[in-house]
Amino acid sequence: MAIAVSVVVRPSRVLLFSVAIMAATVVLAAFFILFACNQDFSLGQHLQILAIAPTLAGMAVFRQYQHRKTFHIDISGIGQIRLTQYSGVSAFHDKTDLALDGPRGRLVQLSRDSVLWSQFLLLRLKPEQGAIISIPVLIDSVSGSGFARLSVACRWIAAQSTPPEMID
Repeated sequence: MAIAVSVVVRPSRVLLFSVAIMAATVVLAAFFILFACNQDFSLGQHLQILAIAPTLAGMAVFRQYQHRKTFHIDISGIGQIRLTQYSGVSAFHDKTDLALDGPRGRLVQLSRDSVLWSQFLLLRLKPEQGAIISIPVLIDSVSGSGFARLSVACRWIAAQSTPPEMID
């Protein structure tokens, strides 16, 4: 069975919109608790809730927006995964300081704690050296039938008892 797949995974607009909606809900809930409920909060508690809720909500949206990267995932017929990150300038991984850009990309392995659902993939990819790279993949992240092909290939790799050897 040939599972060779090559897809470009773009940042999901649905995921960013979902995080923004959840952050707005947190802010609305804080205002509802403070002003609509008959709770007797002190001035200090009011100020703390008014400062913390919008700040944390803004940080969540900013963090989600900040980590929007485009990746090219190549899966060979034997299940070997090559990951290339696209950006305007060379990007470095947070913990390893190794460049992810390049014409050849990096060989990675699919971690056992990856999430492979029918409408959502959370690919946790482990390079030979360095920290695990997490890539959320929703249906709007890839074009055409790329999501289905990527899902099948990842499920096939996960079903194998031993991960394929990395050949460079």
